[in-house]
Amino acid sequence: MKTLTLVTLLALMTLCLCRGGSDHSNSANDSPSSEAFVSKQDSAEVVRRHKRNYVYSSFYDLIHDPLEGKREICELNPDCDELADHIGFQEAYRRYYGPV
Repeated sequence: MKTLTLVTLLALMTLCLCRGGSDHSNSANDSPSSEAFVSKQDSAEVVRRHKRNYVYSSFYDLIHDPLEGKREICELNPDCDELADHIGFQEAYRRYYGPV
């Protein structure tokens, strides 16, 4: 029984060694699985974040909402601010300070 087990194990080892040796003879570029994997450097190129364009952000900082000043005035008055939460800023400002 021990001899049969030993022969079986030796046969399996020789099969594994023969198959392992034949795999190394193929080039890595020839295998179809090499197309599925990408190097870390190539994958980092794909996922790289774009830097913010500060030219556009500084341009949009110059454009202000024309009602921003009136909105701040209304926020400073607690009654106007509370009413703005219920009926909206423009209507609350109109009731407290006149036309917008």
